[in-house]
Amino acid sequence: MEPLTIPPKYQSLRGCRILVTGAAGFIGGALLHRLAGYGLDVTGTTWHAPEAEALRAEGLKAEVLDLASDAPFEPHVADIDIVFNIAAMFQETEFDEAMYQKVNADGALKLCQAAAAAGVTRFVQCSTVGVHGHVQEIPCKETSPFNPMDGYHRTKLAGELAILDFARGLPEDGMVVTVDRPAMVYGPTDTRMLKLFKRVLDGKFVMIGDGKTLAHLGFIDDQVDSFLDCAVAPRDQVHCEVFNIASDDPIMLDDLVQMIAEYGGVSVPKWKIPVAPLWAAGWLCEALWAPFGSRPPLSRRRIGFFTHNRAFDLTKARQKLGYVSKWDHRAGVARTIDWYRAEGLI
Repeated sequence: MEPLTIPPKYQSLRGCRILVTGAAGFIGGALLHRLAGYGLDVTGTTWHAPEAEALRAEGLKAEVLDLASDAPFEPHVADIDIVFNIAAMFQETEFDEAMYQKVNADGALKLCQAAAAAGVTRFVQCSTVGVHGHVQEIPCKETSPFNPMDGYHRTKLAGELAILDFARGLPEDGMVVTVDRPAMVYGPTDTRMLKLFKRVLDGKFVMIGDGKTLAHLGFIDDQVDSFLDCAVAPRDQVHCEVFNIASDDPIMLDDLVQMIAEYGGVSVPKWKIPVAPLWAAGWLCEALWAPFGSRPPLSRRRIGFFTHNRAFDLTKARQKLGYVSKWDHRAGVARTIDWYRAEGLI
């Protein structure tokens, strides 16, 4: 990989020792590779040893950190200047909500506390705009009502609230703590949205609902930028602050699907499926698959993609972080499809 030129905005990261948790995941992996590409001193952590070994095989620094562990976290943050906590339990169907709580809330807080005790200067917590659920205020602001709709979102909200409460008690010159809430992140190396892209490009996609639901995506490069913005912005702009992050403007699902289809050179069926019967089917699948600890073929969370509005006001991120979205949805969709095709996924 050719070295990346570090932008002037992020020059202050030079000389810092950086830790990225969740480095085997889509977002954490992208952040780790960006920082390493800049030639910075960065270590990634993974949940499982083989994942760390795979990163080391790429020439990256990696170690194992289990946020559910009862072992102390201080050894992982000793001599670290900046921590990006991206690690989270997400769509792990074999675990109940108590385990999600242990990782996404209790483990995240424990790591933040260990970082403060070790003298870390910046702690950036990755949360999710999902804490707002099906947004009632459009566009949704950071101060809009919370409406978490599943165990993942509930425990991510519990984690960010606990971390912010802890941070408010830190000394005035203590560790700077910031919460970054990504929207639906997509782009090269992501496969979570592959099913949507593939069905559209195969000509098999059928819209659930009226297609007027708002989506607000975040291209991976923009999301990584936002984390770095959190790490370099002045203390008085970001300490104990929360930022919703996305790319471009909200887009109706009908328009998003049409955009994918146009780039792929296919047409989209005009007929649509009513929501109510599928919602009932999703509930039934969840109930039937739950005893086996496996992911059901249909879930209410998946159906919620077609029914829950997601539209976010990025004003605060622009003003306090200096965050600028560089990717509009059309460019992001094209880049994603190109990557899927290059990897033989579509």
